[in-house]
Amino acid sequence: MKYSAPLDGIRAIAIVAVLVFHVFPKVLQGGFTGVDVFFVLSGFLITSIILADIRKKSFSLREFYLRRIQRLLPNGVLTVLVVLILSSFILPPSSLQQTGWHGLWALANLSNFFIWRNLGGYWGGASNSAPLLHTWSLAVEEQFYLLFPTFMVLIARYQTERITRWLLAASALSLGLCLYATPGHPAASFYMLSTRVWELLLGGALASYITPLRTDDSRPLLPNPLLREMAGWIGIFLIVSGFLAIAKGDGFPGAKALVPTIGTVLLIFSVTAETTVSRFLSIPFMVRTGKLSYSIYLWHWPLITLGRVAAEARGVSAFAGAAAGAGSSIVVAYLVYNFVEQPLRSRGPGRRWRLAIIAAGFLIAIVWSGSVAHSRSQLDTSRYFDQPEFHGVLYSVGKLDAERQMHKLVGYRDLRIPTLDSRSDDAWRSGGIVHQFGEGGAPQVVVLGSSHAMMYSRVIDEICRKSRLTVAFLCVDATPAFFKATVNDSFPTVRDAREFDAARQHWLQTWRPQAVFAIDRWDLLVDDEQGFGEEFRTFARQVALLTNRLFFVSQVPVLAGVGDGFNLRELMTMRINQFQSIPSIFPDSEEPKRKRAVAEAEAEMSAVSNLRVLRPDRAFYNQDGSIRWVSGRTVYYLDDDHLTDAGAMVVSGLFQEAIKSASVKLETSAAQPR
Repeated sequence: MKYSAPLDGIRAIAIVAVLVFHVFPKVLQGGFTGVDVFFVLSGFLITSIILADIRKKSFSLREFYLRRIQRLLPNGVLTVLVVLILSSFILPPSSLQQTGWHGLWALANLSNFFIWRNLGGYWGGASNSAPLLHTWSLAVEEQFYLLFPTFMVLIARYQTERITRWLLAASALSLGLCLYATPGHPAASFYMLSTRVWELLLGGALASYITPLRTDDSRPLLPNPLLREMAGWIGIFLIVSGFLAIAKGDGFPGAKALVPTIGTVLLIFSVTAETTVSRFLSIPFMVRTGKLSYSIYLWHWPLITLGRVAAEARGVSAFAGAAAGAGSSIVVAYLVYNFVEQPLRSRGPGRRWRLAIIAAGFLIAIVWSGSVAHSRSQLDTSRYFDQPEFHGVLYSVGKLDAERQMHKLVGYRDLRIPTLDSRSDDAWRSGGIVHQFGEGGAPQVVVLGSSHAMMYSRVIDEICRKSRLTVAFLCVDATPAFFKATVNDSFPTVRDAREFDAARQHWLQTWRPQAVFAIDRWDLLVDDEQGFGEEFRTFARQVALLTNRLFFVSQVPVLAGVGDGFNLRELMTMRINQFQSIPSIFPDSEEPKRKRAVAEAEAEMSAVSNLRVLRPDRAFYNQDGSIRWVSGRTVYYLDDDHLTDAGAMVVSGLFQEAIKSASVKLETSAAQPR
């Protein structure tokens, strides 16, 4: 296939967007859609290569796969090896062990399956600290490369006149599956080939149209230069719009992925001829960056992730570590491209030896990854900390799969978690979890919220037991306390989420409880510009009419640099061994949002007389502003943002006084003459 410099320029746009997103996510919130640009471009290039070889009657599956091996494996294998070496010095043993397993799956081109089953969604959580997370997209492409050539050979032989139609039909089928699956299964839709292949196939359909199989098939491609120019600039506009406007979270890929995908198709379509856009994309900087894009993509995320962890372990900001990692990744990518990738890519004399070197490196990486995966942690967390407990899983009224998966996550392996009972996944339909500690009747105390409500539920439950008050829990992981229909694992469609909100409102209207606690991770719900907005005000004024007291419970500070990807006790044990002292941990960068949430809730008290703000967060700050995550041998934090049972007990008095105040007010009101 004839070399085209503008295509390297398109690669440059994509890799710069991804790199900026991973270092400055607020600057380019949709930069992750650069991967979608890569998908379309990869489909276009691979299809063009296959069709060119078929047209010359020189296509060979063996040669195709050997080219892919020489192109992709050398840099990929070296990345896995170096990541394992660096991780052994930076990550705690259990996280290192997981990285070893991830390395094995990445080498087998199945990284997307590993991430989906073991790390969850792409946005935050455990995935945010996995140094090989980015290999999911490489797995998707390599699975495509494995299956697509045979498909092309067959349709080229039996459907020569309809190649483009077949590719468009297959793309439409995958897109339909993506649109159907994204609302209910966002993680699987994000990672799986079946729901992302439509992007590669669109690129392939464009290639089959531009490069027809028959030599006598000439198709005019926008002969009007103005139309070609317009196609290119519209394409750039759509791609950049995706970078700026598409936000992380629910709804992607879905229909939103059409924006960067169609933009890339238009851009490629435009640069197949001489245009202003193609000349811009052909300037030396763009071309050099595009040539390095694969190498930069491989190296940037591991070095950013490990740089963050290493920086925070030494009291340096996570941003500084990420920036240093990004900068060093460009240098490493350049060196590996020139001294590893390019020399081993040649198909000239000595190719057999080059393939032997690649095979040897691949086997070394397999053995090394396997040995790391089967290693056992040598850190004894009991040397410094007692084993923490977490009974919050008992108070979920949604699907229990997430709670059952806790033991599989690195961060929770050393927890004492109770065995889950056999209640249904939709206990909320029958009133949630209700404990009749009083003399019967409707619940007098109700707890609404996400996993942050679950972490206080045992404390509230015990207070109600001692006070002989009936209590109901309507808590579901990743579901807001106020009525904001949210799609997640428990509620895979908007309709399901709305049913849950309607049920909660129904029970509150039926019960008219003395006290309602609204507990959540508020920093995820506060918008930078609008705060809670009308959603919180509507919730507060609606619920306040149905209860004696509505309590807004502030969020505890979030530990910077921990997340769900690391075991807190193990990470701190490693740092204590390194620095001979208990590390100080400060709040993460979302602290202003948590303060804003409290301020807005307190301001709303002037309009809602029976709204009160509880401040358990105050109990977890030290005088220097660091977080009180441990006391002696007792660990107060489960992970970066949840409390253990012991941590929740620290503020039990606060909840006891709140329940008492609601009860006393009710009794006083009842005694007054009407």
